[in-house]
Amino acid sequence: MKVLFVCHGNINRSAAGEIILKKMKPDWEVKSAALKNTKGGEITAKKMREALTELGYDGTGIRSTPVSQELIDWADIIWYMDDSNQTKLREKFGEQVFTKAHRISVMIGIPKIPDPNFAKGNELHKQVIRMLEAALEKYISEVDLLNAALS
Repeated sequence: MKVLFVCHGNINRSAAGEIILKKMKPDWEVKSAALKNTKGGEITAKKMREALTELGYDGTGIRSTPVSQELIDWADIIWYMDDSNQTKLREKFGEQVFTKAHRISVMIGIPKIPDPNFAKGNELHKQVIRMLEAALEKYISEVDLLNAALS
């Protein structure tokens, strides 16, 4: 399975999604990318790295990457976080991207995964991690059920 997470800057939510899913499913290929126009190379935000470490993940972070058609084509599924991400995906890649791009928060019945970038402290960062964990646990169980049914 090839999974791509996208968000605005690839320094908080999508970076966390990549780090979390790599720990949950080490046999899957997982990447993340920024939807904003960026050259990339930014390290995961300090507060997100701290929150990931507190919750048992590798807090060294990743380096941001700009989204590209190559990454879109590579992915089996693309998870995005909010309305703004959906708009940017549509602008950059057209409506056809939504054959594989889905809002991850739908997995847990909420409208979006909030952007913690300007939050004080790292409590919202930890909430974002917990939301992503819950959504990914549900997604993994659905994939496992589907795979069991097909075998």
